[in-house]
Amino acid sequence: MPTPSPPALDTLSRAADRLLDWRFHCWYWGDAIAIDGLLEADALGAGPYRAAVVETLQRWLDHCLVNFDDVLAPGAAIIQLVMDGDLPAAAAERVLSRVEGLPLAYSNIPALEPHRLAFRYGVCIDAVYHLPAMYARAARWRDDADLARKAVSIAVDSMSILRCEAGWAQWFDPTRKANNAVAWSRGLGWAVLGLLDLVHAADGRGTAEAADLAGQVLERLAATQQSDGNWAEVLDHPPAGSETSTASFYVAAALHPAAQGLVALPADVLARATQACERALADDGTFTGVTTDVLPSWDIATYEHCPTEPSPWAQGTAVRAFAALARLQLL
Repeated sequence: MPTPSPPALDTLSRAADRLLDWRFHCWYWGDAIAIDGLLEADALGAGPYRAAVVETLQRWLDHCLVNFDDVLAPGAAIIQLVMDGDLPAAAAERVLSRVEGLPLAYSNIPALEPHRLAFRYGVCIDAVYHLPAMYARAARWRDDADLARKAVSIAVDSMSILRCEAGWAQWFDPTRKANNAVAWSRGLGWAVLGLLDLVHAADGRGTAEAADLAGQVLERLAATQQSDGNWAEVLDHPPAGSETSTASFYVAAALHPAAQGLVALPADVLARATQACERALADDGTFTGVTTDVLPSWDIATYEHCPTEPSPWAQGTAVRAFAALARLQLL
């Protein structure tokens, strides 16, 4: 008789199965975390998601014309799959070539999607998730210490220019020489997961400053949680509504292997965030209550009470959170 799977693994399977409904081809902001989530779910035995990921990436490589949006491909996952022998080296080279050809927005930080008006010149906090871990994996693949240093530089410099009174802002514009001072809570989630993924991919080598920043973000989130386990869309801004995805970012980050021993976090914050994630998961596996894409803005009112909808990045974030919980239960 087969051994029953742990409840957390069943929840993870439900969320990951739902994620397969998004069929990727060209890449957009946040798609990378969906791919990362599926690979985590597969590694934990929640389902055969790795094969679906490899098929998607091979189809992208073979049939999707090289384009500007390749810079938003799941670079870290692609490079790891190349290292594992599941994808040809051309897949990693394609992503790295596109990123290396971008103009620099600030220091070593590329301006992602300079062909789109909203993102033409600046630095979005989401890039802390996309770029540093990718460069850290590339450093291992190519055995290139300069790429490892670039990974850390991009992470640390991004967090420096995005720092604001309430935490870290969504957007920095070098033409204004300022950030928009909007501490978008899910943006802090993108940043802390990206920082921890960097530390993990680099095995902690040369990443002390990035790890310290991750600890600071976790502490800021732990201090600003709402009573229902969620977070406001914008920290220290009472008119803002609530955002469920921040709870999933927090759970995934607080239970991340690179976060262990990094900072002491209140157990009740994690417990409430976990409960919030479980409440947000619908019967069909959809992670609900997640706000739609929010373009960078200098008007903080833009971030208030945004409409909600299912999205691949939110589903991927939820899968990473439920994967972290399943990993804890399987220990």
